[in-house]
Amino acid sequence: MTAGLVLVVAAVHSEGGRKCAEMKRHGVRACLVGPGIDARAVIDATRPAVVVIDMVSAGASASNLCRQLKRDVDTRLLPIVLICEPHDRGARLAGLQSGADTVLHMPVDFEELMARVRHTVHASQFIGDLESAASIIMTLTAMLEARTCSPGHCHRMANYAMALGRVSALSEPESQALYRGAFLHDIGMLALPDAVTHKSGPLESHEYELIKSHTVVGDALCANLRTLHAVRPIVRHHHERLDGTGYPDGLRGDEVPLLAQIVGIIDVFEAITAGRAYERPRTADEAIRVLHDEADRGWRRHDLVDGFESVVRAGALESARRPGPLLDPGSAATRPGSSVVSVSDRPADPGRATDR
Repeated sequence: MTAGLVLVVAAVHSEGGRKCAEMKRHGVRACLVGPGIDARAVIDATRPAVVVIDMVSAGASASNLCRQLKRDVDTRLLPIVLICEPHDRGARLAGLQSGADTVLHMPVDFEELMARVRHTVHASQFIGDLESAASIIMTLTAMLEARTCSPGHCHRMANYAMALGRVSALSEPESQALYRGAFLHDIGMLALPDAVTHKSGPLESHEYELIKSHTVVGDALCANLRTLHAVRPIVRHHHERLDGTGYPDGLRGDEVPLLAQIVGIIDVFEAITAGRAYERPRTADEAIRVLHDEADRGWRRHDLVDGFESVVRAGALESARRPGPLLDPGSAATRPGSSVVSVSDRPADPGRATDR
């Protein structure tokens, strides 16, 4: 049995209340939250291992509570077991649609309830472990910022990409993948020697090939983490070009994943405006002009470049430019606001964009 607390939301004499009492008799740490008590407040205070909700005694608030918990980033992995009337298909569907991990009909068999509780807790812990592994990768990428003396680079990349993603009508899963992928896009650079990544002059041909390998190395680093599966096309393909002259796979046209195209555009803008050891920072005007030039050459989609220019002109990048804690995809920093980077109505002449 789980060593954590099982919190039961139910009336004392309800099915859930009786099962809570039975759990205690079997040595399970269980707590009953009866009617009139703020169940959400108790959950936030006690951090249970699993929540069991009796839909009969809790009424409509059962689905609402379940929905709230699954939408909150702090409780979305909390396992929830619902108990409903026998043969009440509507209640069962409502419970599942609100995000419950499992729904049981009355009368509830105690052994089955305990088995379901164990299963949901273990599944939640497994997902949590995967997310912890992904967090380690995020930390490694922050180390990359420090190693390459580019504070805030990954945060700006993620937030700039989200700003363009919002005007590109992405779905919520696509937005989440875009945010993580933009943050992680250069993780493969961790495997490259400082002598190459910090070189102030032009790269030799073999050094450039080594730089190009960061896309494949980064993809391999993410390959064994299920939670990072959706970001792998971004990590691998953000240097592809629509005419097939990019790397590592020489993809053409729609073969280049949309999210990788978005990050590719952001990467060029960031490289130009933030500068590198081998190149001074330039203005947003120049960066936009370079992107339009690359679209004219068949490297980028015109509509994506136009969309990003509109984002910059709308002043959506101010908060995104400030280094700080990694922001959630829905945070204010990824939404239009006032501007710190702006472009004039007459772009400057294009310069050389870098693939490093």
